[in-house]
Amino acid sequence: MSFGVTAEELSKFVRLCFENPLSGQVREKVIPVFTKFGESEGLISKLKTNSYDGIDEFEVKDRKEKFGQNYVEPEPPESIWMMAWNALQDPCLIFLCFAAMVSFVVGIIFDEGMEWLEGIAILCAVFVVVTVSAVNDYQKEQQFRALNAVKEDTQVTVVRAGSTKKVSTFDVVVGDVVLLSTGDMVCADGVIFDKNDLGISEAMLTGESVIKKKGMFDLPENGESAVRVSPALFAGTFVQEGEGRMVVVAVGANTYQGLMEEKMKEEEEEKSVLQVKLDNMTTLITKVGGLAGGLTVAVLLVRFAIAFWAGQCCKESWDHSIHHLEYLRFLVVGVTVFVVAVPEGLPLAVTIALAFSVKKMMADQNLVRHLSACETMGSATTICSDKTGTLTTGKMTVVKVWSNMTASPNIEGTLSSLPSSLQEMLAEAMVVNTSFKSDVEWDKNTAQVVKYAGNDTECAMLLLANRLMAKQGSMDKDPYRSIRVKYPLEDPDRLTISFSSDRKRMSTLVQKNGKYILYTKGASEIVLGLCTRVRTEQGEEELTAAVKEKLETAIGEFADDGLRTLSVAFREFDTRPEVANEEGLEEGLTLLALCGLEDPVRDEVPEAIRVCKRAGIVVRMVTGDNPRTAAAIARKCGILEDGGTILTGPEFRERVLGENDEIDMVEFDKVWVNLRVLARSSPLDKLTLVTGIQDSKITTPQTVAVTGDGTNDAPALKRADVGFAMGKTGTQVAQNAADIIVMDDNFASIVQAVKWGRCVYDNICKFLQFQLTVNLTACSIAVVGASILTDSPLNVIQLLWVNMIMDSFASLALATEDPHPSLLTRNPYPRDQPLLSRYMLRSLLCHGVWQLIVLFIAIFAIGEVCTDATSVSYCPGGALKSGRPASFDAMSLSDEHCVPLVNRTEGYCQEEVEQGHTPTIHYSLVFTVFVMMQLFNQINARKIHGEMNVFEGVFQNKYFLWIMGGEFLLQFLMVQTPGINTAMGCTGLSFLGWFMCILVGASELPLNLLIRQVPLEWLPASLVGEAAGSQGQGTTRAGARETDDVPMLAMGGDRA
Repeated sequence: MSFGVTAEELSKFVRLCFENPLSGQVREKVIPVFTKFGESEGLISKLKTNSYDGIDEFEVKDRKEKFGQNYVEPEPPESIWMMAWNALQDPCLIFLCFAAMVSFVVGIIFDEGMEWLEGIAILCAVFVVVTVSAVNDYQKEQQFRALNAVKEDTQVTVVRAGSTKKVSTFDVVVGDVVLLSTGDMVCADGVIFDKNDLGISEAMLTGESVIKKKGMFDLPENGESAVRVSPALFAGTFVQEGEGRMVVVAVGANTYQGLMEEKMKEEEEEKSVLQVKLDNMTTLITKVGGLAGGLTVAVLLVRFAIAFWAGQCCKESWDHSIHHLEYLRFLVVGVTVFVVAVPEGLPLAVTIALAFSVKKMMADQNLVRHLSACETMGSATTICSDKTGTLTTGKMTVVKVWSNMTASPNIEGTLSSLPSSLQEMLAEAMVVNTSFKSDVEWDKNTAQVVKYAGNDTECAMLLLANRLMAKQGSMDKDPYRSIRVKYPLEDPDRLTISFSSDRKRMSTLVQKNGKYILYTKGASEIVLGLCTRVRTEQGEEELTAAVKEKLETAIGEFADDGLRTLSVAFREFDTRPEVANEEGLEEGLTLLALCGLEDPVRDEVPEAIRVCKRAGIVVRMVTGDNPRTAAAIARKCGILEDGGTILTGPEFRERVLGENDEIDMVEFDKVWVNLRVLARSSPLDKLTLVTGIQDSKITTPQTVAVTGDGTNDAPALKRADVGFAMGKTGTQVAQNAADIIVMDDNFASIVQAVKWGRCVYDNICKFLQFQLTVNLTACSIAVVGASILTDSPLNVIQLLWVNMIMDSFASLALATEDPHPSLLTRNPYPRDQPLLSRYMLRSLLCHGVWQLIVLFIAIFAIGEVCTDATSVSYCPGGALKSGRPASFDAMSLSDEHCVPLVNRTEGYCQEEVEQGHTPTIHYSLVFTVFVMMQLFNQINARKIHGEMNVFEGVFQNKYFLWIMGGEFLLQFLMVQTPGINTAMGCTGLSFLGWFMCILVGASELPLNLLIRQVPLEWLPASLVGEAAGSQGQGTTRAGARETDDVPMLAMGGDRA
């Protein structure tokens, strides 16, 4: 079977229709193509279908082969092994693997003692990080796929071989004639080909709440105005009202929604802000560690050469069997220094912090698809938010009523003041004059909507009727249903005059108490023009000029509040009127009420916006609504205040887009800083706004978050640093493009994501401050010890414990801190600010220097040098014996310690070179003091912004307390347990020894208070970068906190 049109041509036509919504664009681009096809009739002919009989059943298979099937194949899920492989591509993990291989080479190939254990420990850390990351990603992918799993197969009504039948939405093919009615989801892209009264909600694609009429093109004269009526329907949209028929022209991947989904698959993900910073730090540490290791080897080689030149003991002549081994040991020392510099626990801390927060964020209605989005959200400076369903409830509601000649500031006051008879009549007018396809469920106790079905405006009327009838004592769950029972649809005396865009009103005639009543609702100016009287508690009164003036004032006030106004009126007839003249029936009406409707702001949103302002985040509303409504909602939310500007999409494009639709950054920078509302905007405007803000250079680099629910929001969601898709109303295309899915579609949940993002960033910085202090001290001891003593005071196993095991525990302790409310009282971290702030650098350097002073005193100033001792730990007389190498201590003695060359036994020099560490109390004290200082400094590391009270909130983190206790217990067991302490290179300590070690370690706590007094200006700006040096005013807590080192951003005067 051959057709007169291809799938590609039809797909291109569908895309033209969607991407050119203005009348000028339609005239120029769409209508010529539509005319070429022969309009609807021509398309039906080219597709070899029939507008009345549809296609034959035997054609379905052939049409699927020619035009595709109505199903977009999802991307196959990655296996957990591929996720693990992807996690292993992290530069920091690659570096750790390299360090582990070096340790293996030195430890196994060159048979250098326990050096290989360091390699095993590093690989274990890599394995844990990769496993946790892969399992986390796998679980998130399963959650996401469950969210988007194909629900119960939808049945669609089609005409085939002249008969209507129900088929699976997956079996719909190009050429099918589909019957549509209120409540249906449009299953494919198509074209309307006969008269209909369809009203389509395209919010799922565009985010706009305006109902779109369908039929032959109806274009306003103004080329910048939206098309009034269009024949094109799109998959994923919703039939809000009416009935009609369409012929399917595109299915599956060829629909506009399918095209967008395929396009999103092609986008590549960029690294997060934190990941870039961590990669940079890893590179820096690699260079510093390599330099330190190389420097150490160089010093040892120089000392070795000087010893030969001076003819020191066993250096009188070269002995390959002895001195070759010393060269090898110099290399081992250099590798040890290099490995000690590696922050093995950092990737683990990042992974734990992200995994921990992801699980907690789910409780705050945030399903995180990409782990990096957690911490990126903590740096967010701008949130570009949709209005409908995110800032508002997404459900049209009557919020003000003018009736009985008055209107209270709130609807409850007006309804309560109405007499019972007026309440009853108004409720009946609301219910009778609505379609039976409109339905609403509500919670009677809270008067909150549970579910809307059908036309939003009619549902709002039904909800108002529920409230009115509840005031009259109705105990029904949904009281309006009793009115529908009273006035059934099949009543022969019932007459409905349908709503149309020309009439802008709807009327229904019913019989009541032997008389006939016509209820009318519609646009205020239209219905008021038909009214001659007004209903009050005294009865009906003339609609005088004074009353009209009151009404016009009320309409103006409603409009100023951004409300859509609707008038409700009635007319009584003693006998059934003639229906031939429908227009005549609607004359001489009596006004019942003037209603103001809006999609109300969610109760929690204004406070959430205030929190954002305190947190230094600008919220910008991007909506398809008209400027007046958008401005009113923005003011109620707190988004639009003095100094904020509002632009429409066309105005925005005219100002910021140059030739070829490229952004003119000079003009854009004049607009975006104070822009708070972008009304009448298209998804392309949202993408332009996001891109421009990210590329702007006039302020601190911005981190932009975007919300979206429509398919056409996908490019902006993908482009943003963090994309939020709606879980309830978002399309699958939008959710696939997003980083985080907001399960309850609530803006307040997005603010919770900000809090968790900042918590993750802070927790990682806390661990980084702690680990770099440990590494600085351990690396310095290894370098100085090796250079001076020719061997490190801390052996490989001890360094492994301190540098690997303790850091892994610390990552769990510090990376699992819960967020504190103060996180949302300071400015975001700029994306170009280094990870190490001034406070962190001050703490790191000062604590590191203090630890080195204490440890160097313990190493070099403690321990007597005695050659006649029989004990390895004590000299004659009970003094503590030095644990330093005998060759170093011998320099303080005469040269008689060296046996003359002629008197040496075979192997004497070999023994001198190969003598290892014998566990001593001296070095056991050094090791324990070092560990105790890290344990107490772990408490200091909980605060990174200069806070004085490091114990604040410590008892709320049980992980921290248990891990601290566990670390101390393990240290005690390793030093005191026979066998284990020998393997560790230690010997047991006395009670006094432990007391002194703990006392010295605890000095970190009072020292921390002194360090807080060190002026930040003493730190060289080059160490922390310009971003950290540009300070703004932070918050103060009980006068105990210094100025925050997070810079102020250009907020346009928004900060509260």
